[in-house]
Amino acid sequence: MKKETIEEFLLRGEKQGSFLISDVATHGCSGGTISELIYYDDTAKFHDQHQDEIWDELITMSEDFGNSPLELIASFNGGVEVSSMTSLKNLLSWWICEHIAQRISDEREDGKRSCA
Repeated sequence: MKKETIEEFLLRGEKQGSFLISDVATHGCSGGTISELIYYDDTAKFHDQHQDEIWDELITMSEDFGNSPLELIASFNGGVEVSSMTSLKNLLSWWICEHIAQRISDEREDGKRSCA
């Protein structure tokens, strides 16, 4: 069985009426925008399920900016507050959802993708 990508997770959540991708892109996840990603247990599990995809995106972005993945993480909102592996997983889970939601929103604005 094929594992759901983060993009598919976001599109499914929007289609089910759980959240709007535009809200995730605009407001982020820290306010509980995605109800499945509020608690540390949930964000840690999400990270573990999508670890390869998260780190592929992180490494690509860090290369684009000419710095290391750790330097990039430190630049994220809340990055300086990472004090445990659990808080790192939380930060990365929120970041990747916001990052991919922004990509989807940009594609929609450019007319390359229709809404769910």
